[in-house]
Amino acid sequence: MKRTVKFYFLFLPLLATAQEHGFFSRNDMGVDEPSFSFGTVKQRSASISLGDVNNDGKLDAVTANGRHWPETNFVFYNSGKGFNSMRRLDPLSSTSYAAELVDLDNDGDLDIIEINDDAPHVIYTNDGLGHFKFHSEVAESSNARNVALDDLDNNGYVDFIITNRRQQNVVCYNNGGLSFDCSKLETQRNSTIDIAIKDMDNDGLPDLILANRDNIPNEIYMNKGNRQFTKKLDFGSGTFETRSVAVADMDNDGYLDIVTGNINSANIIYFGNENFEFKETMAFGVGNTDTYSIALADFNKDGFIDIVTANYQKPNTVFMSIGGDSFEQINLTDMASRTYDVVVGDIDADGWMDIAIANSDALNLYYLNVFNKDR
Repeated sequence: MKRTVKFYFLFLPLLATAQEHGFFSRNDMGVDEPSFSFGTVKQRSASISLGDVNNDGKLDAVTANGRHWPETNFVFYNSGKGFNSMRRLDPLSSTSYAAELVDLDNDGDLDIIEINDDAPHVIYTNDGLGHFKFHSEVAESSNARNVALDDLDNNGYVDFIITNRRQQNVVCYNNGGLSFDCSKLETQRNSTIDIAIKDMDNDGLPDLILANRDNIPNEIYMNKGNRQFTKKLDFGSGTFETRSVAVADMDNDGYLDIVTGNINSANIIYFGNENFEFKETMAFGVGNTDTYSIALADFNKDGFIDIVTANYQKPNTVFMSIGGDSFEQINLTDMASRTYDVVVGDIDADGWMDIAIANSDALNLYYLNVFNKDR
């Protein structure tokens, strides 16, 4: 069953109109030198992570750069008036797809797990002041594309899953003391780009929702405890090239739904029900758009979850939920970039969720939420 979805298309210029409709990226020096950028270097960025690395109460950022070509990853420090200082994560350049902030050693500060394409994956530890030091390599080199984080075995330490294209995904269980047991997730067909981790059946154990490419259906794996997962079902046609997946109760009916970002097709919401079925769907976005990443947040605090999509050579777009069954579409800018990642967080500490994007061969940018200015 498919739901009817209405779109209100608002193609917004970058300055006044964008600000009037909820998001603002100051561009007073022109499109080539926007003020709300992470540095001035254009790299082949694959992802961005937000977190308070120096415990000053402000969200900082880490960019992962290179993808298939070695480049330098950077840490950007938020002064409260922008990201006004930065440093290299490591003198060594790597083919990075992800550099995610996470407290791996339970010492109260955020460390980094760096995921690289056909190069060693690396853990960096934080001294508590936002200075990172190489700790160790972890797992085997692989065709890595992303990493997903959660405490999968409920032992109080955050684990991670490395997603690999055309290889089995690798689960690394955290034993404490920065010791990890890594093993392959047993899947028959393998080309995962992204994994959402969520307790889908309310048994207290986080489950896995896999976004797959290369004509492999998306999959749900249930956590059976004792570090064991079993496949529950496929969802989607199998013909979609899915690059991103997220989970939330999009229609506020009490059941979790699955949101997917797809290549060269509309993006899809799969609505869950009491029978753990995801047959009812809703398409959103234009069918010929390549969406590389999605993120979810209630941007206007109306009680419904909204969606932001990172698009390749198309404007990045926010879909504002109207009652959970239709959307208003807002382009963050009319410019198109090769955007690989989008994340959300309260960058300016005003209580409203902002947006940061990672671009390839263009500046990485952030957009401030100004919905509160309308109230």
